[in-house]
Amino acid sequence: MGRAGLLLLVVGSITACTPPTPDAVQRYSSWQQSAGAQGLSGYERTLADAGVGDVVPMHALLRSSRRWQACEAPEFLLPPPDRAAAIVPTLRLVAQLQAMGIVEGGNVRSGYRSADVNRCSGGSSRSRHLLNNALDFDLADDTHVAALCAFWRTRGPSLAMGLGFYTPTRIHIDTEGHRTWGTDHRRGTSLCVGTAGQSATRTSRTRTP
Repeated sequence: MGRAGLLLLVVGSITACTPPTPDAVQRYSSWQQSAGAQGLSGYERTLADAGVGDVVPMHALLRSSRRWQACEAPEFLLPPPDRAAAIVPTLRLVAQLQAMGIVEGGNVRSGYRSADVNRCSGGSSRSRHLLNNALDFDLADDTHVAALCAFWRTRGPSLAMGLGFYTPTRIHIDTEGHRTWGTDHRRGTSLCVGTAGQSATRTSRTRTP
């Protein structure tokens, strides 16, 4: 065997022996065996009884923060029992957005946060994540911004829908009051109002087949 062939054999052997990096589902399965998962069955039962148990996969719903690694925090967090039902109205809202193809439950990036995780994540001291009625999502792209804003305008008031934009594809949804904001946490920079909203609508229409 030549040197090139030997090198390929060695590299191939090393690659074959290197286990793949576990994804979020695998990490969640491991977490389920930890002390932090005590009370999980009760939380699942609360959501199932309210008819929202299958809206967002549990491995996504319990994600604590995008910055969990940098914060050296648990990737998955259960809310306190007295806040378990607080997420139900938000999940009902999310179910409507999913039916319209605007969001995907598996793309939740942050749900309930403890005070420590919230501080490290840069969250407000009044963050709705602390109350367990907020979810942060990644959108696949920005083509649904106009539809999302239209939903917020027409159906948001009755649902007490809060909608925030960190970027056009990183959003926050809660049910703590009808309001919206943009990158500086002010209404004027939301993609749903003013010139920003008009621009987002034009862009979305341009990209619609």
